[in-house]
Amino acid sequence: MKVKNVFLYIIIGLASFANAQDPMRGPLNQPSNGVIDGVVLQEELPVGAARPYEFVRPADYTFSKRVYSRIDAREKINQSIFLPYDSFYGDDENGSSYNPVNVNEVDNSSWNRNQSNWSLWTVILRHVLLGDLTVFQVASNDYPDVEDGYNLRYPIAKNPNYNGNDYFSNSAYKRTILDIISANGPGDDLKFARVNDVYDTIVIKKTKQTLSAFLDSLKTLPDYEDYQALQGIDQVKLAAWWEASNVDQIVKKDYKTMFAASNSIFAYNIKEDWYFDKELSMFEKRIICIAPVARYTYSVAEPTTERGDLLVYNKLGKAYRFDNVFEEYTDQWEEREMFWLYFPELRNIIVNYFVYNDKSDAQMMSFDDLFWKRRFSGQIYKSSNRFDQEIEDYRYGVDALYKAEEFKNTMRNWEHDVWNY
Repeated sequence: MKVKNVFLYIIIGLASFANAQDPMRGPLNQPSNGVIDGVVLQEELPVGAARPYEFVRPADYTFSKRVYSRIDAREKINQSIFLPYDSFYGDDENGSSYNPVNVNEVDNSSWNRNQSNWSLWTVILRHVLLGDLTVFQVASNDYPDVEDGYNLRYPIAKNPNYNGNDYFSNSAYKRTILDIISANGPGDDLKFARVNDVYDTIVIKKTKQTLSAFLDSLKTLPDYEDYQALQGIDQVKLAAWWEASNVDQIVKKDYKTMFAASNSIFAYNIKEDWYFDKELSMFEKRIICIAPVARYTYSVAEPTTERGDLLVYNKLGKAYRFDNVFEEYTDQWEEREMFWLYFPELRNIIVNYFVYNDKSDAQMMSFDDLFWKRRFSGQIYKSSNRFDQEIEDYRYGVDALYKAEEFKNTMRNWEHDVWNY
């Protein structure tokens, strides 16, 4: 009798676990009132960690090349990674209505997502907000024009003394994340009543100057009366609004935020190692890190190594910038990585999310399965070399494609020659 009770408790526990909404999982098939959307109730992916890689002994690691590839959204085989698109309700010049203030609001109704499966960007963005992923910046703060973030040297620091979600508790961390994953514009102007005149106001527009430099600039302008009036204002309040703990620090704007939706991601760049495992006698490929690629403003007239403003795309596919004004962008753009993620860490997330299978709806697989089985097409744009150059640094157009194919053939020949007696 006791044995039967134990089995009963186990069954009840498993049923409760299956019906629970787990933040690590994607869209759940939760029929209501006995309705089943299909012939059978489709099983969910089990919640768990990714299958570990095969251990490789240093002595068996006999050959290796580091390869950088681009997974382009325009290739048909890659569409399962980029589709379906999501959107944020109410995106306009006033910013996005999607602005979660805690973990429970991450999945609120302002984020319009597919009910059966999500794009890879939707999964990544969700878990960046939930604090499950370590985000690595593309460049250091000291050298922003040298984008070597693929070395995973610049993680966005979290509070080591706090076990919760830094995005919702650490304002500095949140600001840095928002700089990366969203287009941002200045906040509302601040209005102060003039001294001894309640019917007139001073309107202050933020600039990229320090507050002290901004106030000094008023001395030489016709707005000198404004400068005098500002001396009578609470300076602590003024500095706090200017968002600098010290008035001599560089100004950070008061943001209105518009998150990048999945149609703003045009590619993923991956860094992987192609190596030969002598113990298994196999030539393997292993992804080390991955980066979503988006578009940024670019000026042909004034080219610079520093990136411009992130462009976001609406449902009609029109590009918008959201820096000084919210306007449609029709000028030149360039594609760059937004940030880098350590792929083994990402695997523990994407293993719990479905990806669309164009062969059969009854055979769903996870994103981790897709990458494990290499059901994607990646175009090589760089391999390890003494000059650390990309292929396009010395080959152009079709010649660059030929060079990438030449590298693949070299790897195939190396593997073939291992068995050539």
